[in-house]
Amino acid sequence: MQANNLTVNSKEKRTFILDTNVYGELLIEKNSEKIIENIRKDNKIYVYGLDIIERELEDTPIEVKYKNRILKKLVINIYELIIKEELKLIPLAKHLASEYYKKFDELRKSGKYYKILESKIKKYTEEDLIIDFQIIAIASLKNIDIVVSTDKRTILSEIAENTYNNINKLNDLRTPELVKYSEFKKRYSNEK
Repeated sequence: MQANNLTVNSKEKRTFILDTNVYGELLIEKNSEKIIENIRKDNKIYVYGLDIIERELEDTPIEVKYKNRILKKLVINIYELIIKEELKLIPLAKHLASEYYKKFDELRKSGKYYKILESKIKKYTEEDLIIDFQIIAIASLKNIDIVVSTDKRTILSEIAENTYNNINKLNDLRTPELVKYSEFKKRYSNEK
C-alpha cells in the first residue's frame, strides 16, 4: 500500500479525486460543515469530480433521509461544493478499467492472494468492480495525484493496488496515491 502521506509541497498544487463514498462520510462527520469549508478553502488541492461518481450519487434513493433531509440532495450538494471541475469517462478509461479487471481476476486466483482473500472478494464480478476501476483508470490517464476512498476491500486493497501498478506500468501510466478517507479527513478536521 502506498504511503498515506498528504504532505503538500507549499509551491505545488496536488490533484485529488474523492471516491463516491467520501461524500457520504463527509456528511456524517461531527463537524461536517467545518471540514467541507476547510477542503474548499485549501488552495493547495484541486478536487476533480467524475461523471460516474455524480451518477452514483444521483442513484441514491430519494426516500433515504439523513436528519430529516433527503440524503441524495445533501451528498450532491457536498459534491458540487467541493469539486472544481468534472471529468468524463472516456472510452480509453473504460478499456483500461477492463484491463484492470482481467489482471485483478488473474491475481486473485494466484497462490499469493487466493488463500488470504475474503470469499466475497473472490466472487466479485467485473460489474461489482467496474466503477472503482474506472475511477482509477481516469485518475491514471489524467495523471491525478491522489484518490481518496473508504473502500478497503476493493479500491484501497493490496491486490487492487498491485493490479493498477501492473497494468499502468505496461501502459507507461502513473498510479495515483491511494489514501484512506480517515487520513484525508485528519488534514481538515484538526485531528492529529
